[in-house]
Amino acid sequence: MIICLVFARRVQVRVSPAHRRGARRLRCWLPLAGAPVLWPELFGLAAVSPFAALVTFRPVLAVAQLTLAALAGLLGPRWRPSALVAGGMAVVALGAGVPRVVRGPSPPEGRTLTILVFNVWYGRADVEALAGTIRGERPDLVVLPEAGQRFRGWLGTVLNGLGYRSWVTTSPGEPEASGITVLAAAGLGEVTTTPVDPGSRLRWMRLEGGTLGEVEVIAVRTVTPVRGQTREWAAELGMLRAWCVEGSGAHIVIGDVNATLDHAPLRVALNGAQDVAADRGQGFVAT
Repeated sequence: MIICLVFARRVQVRVSPAHRRGARRLRCWLPLAGAPVLWPELFGLAAVSPFAALVTFRPVLAVAQLTLAALAGLLGPRWRPSALVAGGMAVVALGAGVPRVVRGPSPPEGRTLTILVFNVWYGRADVEALAGTIRGERPDLVVLPEAGQRFRGWLGTVLNGLGYRSWVTTSPGEPEASGITVLAAAGLGEVTTTPVDPGSRLRWMRLEGGTLGEVEVIAVRTVTPVRGQTREWAAELGMLRAWCVEGSGAHIVIGDVNATLDHAPLRVALNGAQDVAADRGQGFVAT
């Protein structure tokens, strides 16, 4: 205790005006450190890890940015420039989500096509629970990414008697995660399937014919935007554009694209095509 008292002397540190100005500048620009995460496309990072994955959390990060802006505004005049920067960034980030919370136009009159899509996570989903949903909803089409031959067999056994035809993109023995299983209700008639080989690592499937008429359904699954795969992921999203451009015909692209409307490569690929969730005001509903 005596030693502590001896050395517990008050030390005064003088900060030069230049250092004070530098600290103020740092406080003003510190909120911009989150800009590459909120808007990676502005910095050429939309297809670079980890930004391609982090932008998925843009709504949450925007709220956090707003919270920081509010706190900075309460800390006094010296922090207000920082608060303005942070608040402006957060407002812009939240603005990107407006199309997903505002209900879109009502769909045109016509036949309703009900599609259930569900990633079964390496074929590990509860088959009985999924079958119960299918029995209750009776969708016209069921698209199941990460469902291979084994999962297709399990589900077919449980749904026996409901009249669904099924196809899968993989062969026996291939990993479940590589497959997409598709089921079509008997009411769709003679639907046919053909493989789509646009250069993606995981095989995609095209459904047409029967009562689908002129509509083609493309079942897809892209690779995950993790380190070493982000460029490939962005390239696969770009392939969707072929079915989204005006004049390409009537297409429904459905599956697991490992992206949200916060991802610039997906927005570019959609090229004005309608996003079903956003059109229903459910863009922020998690899958």
